[in-house]
Order: sequence, then C-alpha cells, then structure tokens
Amino acid sequence: TLAVLAALYTSQLMHPRIRSFVKPTVEIMAALPSVVIGFLAGLWIAPFLEKNLVAALMFLPILIGFVLGGAWFFFRIPLKQRGRIPQEVELVILAGLVVLALTASLFLSYPVEKLCFNGNIQQWIYDTMGQKVEQRNSLVIGLAIGFAVIPIIFTISEDAMSNVPRHYVSGSLALGASQWQSALRIVVPTASPGIFSAIMLGFGRAVGETMIVLMATGNTPIMSLSPFNGMRTLSANIAVEIPEAPLEGSLYRVLFLGAARLFVFTFVINTVSEVIRLRLREKYRAL
Repeated sequence: TLAVLAALYTSQLMHPRIRSFVKPTVEIMAALPSVVIGFLAGLWIAPFLEKNLVAALMFLPILIGFVLGGAWFFFRIPLKQRGRIPQEVELVILAGLVVLALTASLFLSYPVEKLCFNGNIQQWIYDTMGQKVEQRNSLVIGLAIGFAVIPIIFTISEDAMSNVPRHYVSGSLALGASQWQSALRIVVPTASPGIFSAIMLGFGRAVGETMIVLMATGNTPIMSLSPFNGMRTLSANIAVEIPEAPLEGSLYRVLFLGAARLFVFTFVINTVSEVIRLRLREKYRAL
C-alpha cells in the first residue's frame, strides 16, 4: 500500500523537477543486493531495535498523529496563501514531521518503558508472555524485507501510472474532477494490471528471499507466531542444510521436497496473478 500510494503521488502530483530526483533514487534502492540489506539489518538495525524497542513500537502511532496534526494545521491555512507554498517546502515540512516523530518516540521511550514495563520491556515480555526477545527477530526481517520490496513495487507501479495517456486525466479534470479524484478513479484502474504485476513481483521476492533471512533473523529453526523470535524460511533452510546433507539421505530428500513445495507454491501464485492481470488488462483496454 505504501509503495503504490507513493507511486501514485510521484507520478500524478509531484513536481517534475522533484520526480526526476526521487525516481532514480528509489531505483537505486531497488538495485541494492540482498547481501547488503541483510548485512545492514543484522549489524545495525537489529542492535538498534533491541536497544530502542519501545521507541520502535511507539514510532508509527506518533508518526500518524504528527502527520494528521500537520495536515489539519496545513488545511487551516487560507487557500490563497496555501497555494503559494512550493511543493518543495511541503515535502521538507513532511520530512521534518517524520524526524520530529522519531525524536519524540526516542525521547518518550524511557519514561514510557519505566512507567508501563517496569523499566525493562524485554523482561516484562518474558514474565508476561513467556517469550524471550531475541536480538535478530521477525521485526528486523520485516523492516529489511520491506526495504527490499517497496522500491521494486514503487518503480514498476510508477512506470505503469506514468504510461496512462494524459488525455484520460485531462478529460477527467475538464469534467470537474479534482486531481486526487482523477488519480484514484482514472489512473489507478487503468494502470491496475501493471500495479498488480508490481505487487506480485514484490511478493515473489519476499517469499523467495534467502540472504536477508540468513543474515538478519539469526536463522532460528523454530516455529513460533511471536514477532520477537527468529525464523527460518524454506529457501534459507535449503541454503544452509544442503551442503551438509548426505547424498540420497533423509535430510537430502526432505530438502528437495521443500524445494519442490516452494516451486509449486511460486508457480501457482504466478499463474493466478498472470490470469488476473490479463483479465484486468482486457477490462480496461476499451478506455
């Protein structure tokens, strides 16, 4: 959702000068190797989250509150004065709100942890839920996989939306629709085959990711629904165990069974997504 909405804003509402900087930057992020992302997640993000777990859990609610408050204040400005604000200034203000939310979450984390979790949230989770908080856990892998997948979805979705003929949008605006109405009701449905392909491509990378999981989650071979524990995916399990599996042994056959299941799962998902994409293309071909 975040990647698609960002692509929609970039392709339809962002100033061309800013878009010429943002899009290449995100494309460079999409080209980062998995080893680099896993290295950063394991050696930097994991210790940071372990030390600032309360701040990490508080960041999203605080950010939403700051953004909504900033939007309320922004729309309180008279329309005439608001129209004179350059888009560059709006983006700088938004970035400032993000930095301010991060600062507030870090500043409030200690008193909140002391007040609500007896000064140690990890011990509180263990005493209350019986779950030990590992340094490399599913939260780390979620952030790392998101960093790897979001730029891919953004890039392909932005290309699909930018390729929508401009006379569609011009006709919608001429009939009295706003820019957001034209973007949501004209651009998104027309570009939906490309958007759907982008989402499925990102989903496929997330399912088949190996190096990030190996480096960022501790590669823990356990089954748990707790986000504070590590994990091991099928692809990571094959990469770790296959060099030591005796030929024609039980482990060897189980690993090949896991590989076959991963192949079947990926094949079915790709086939269904291609069928849906073709139907969407046929549905909106007449526009």
